[in-house]
Amino acid sequence: MCRLPSPSTLILLAANLIPLAGVLFWGWDIFLLLILYWFETAIIGFWMAVRSLREPPDGKGRAAVGLAILFFTFHAGMFMTVHMIFLWALFAGAWRLRIHNAEDAVRQIIIGSGLWLPLLAMFVGRGVTTLLDLRRLQTWFAGQVATGAPPQETARRDSGIHAFYARIVTMHLSILAGAFLVQRLGSIAPLIILIALKTAIDLGFDFFSRRQQSA
Repeated sequence: MCRLPSPSTLILLAANLIPLAGVLFWGWDIFLLLILYWFETAIIGFWMAVRSLREPPDGKGRAAVGLAILFFTFHAGMFMTVHMIFLWALFAGAWRLRIHNAEDAVRQIIIGSGLWLPLLAMFVGRGVTTLLDLRRLQTWFAGQVATGAPPQETARRDSGIHAFYARIVTMHLSILAGAFLVQRLGSIAPLIILIALKTAIDLGFDFFSRRQQSA
């Protein structure tokens, strides 16, 4: 008997497929697709920070968790800045002539191209999956405490930070490799393949994370 996908998996799949509308109906190019995935990194980082503050206690005080989040924010911010410079230098193309400041970027890239819609869907989708994961984790934690499991067992879970960087590095290396292919081949088909590749990687990391949590 086949198991139905979890609600969070279905939400993740739906949010990943919305960019297809951008490619097929709104005329998105490779740069807009890469910018969307760049913003998604910030969205994932935000909800990871929320999850870190809301998870069951693991022996660390909230102050220590807050400091870890501040360090993570600084480090991830540097990573994203360098990543954006890289994307702009290699893939911006004609956008360099149209974007001169942050206002141009918001007006033409986020609003004018319709990028705000999948960004909103990704933000809400990631928020819902985070809350569902927290609810499942809290239920598991309560069960462990009720059975008298030792602290080192009840505290065992994915902290998220290492998983975040593993996911981001793996995903963006794959996306960039696909982006270079799209630049060479042109047309819509490679963009669709790139979206499918990114979606597969995303679902793979989601499945692996669930296996770790249930172990």
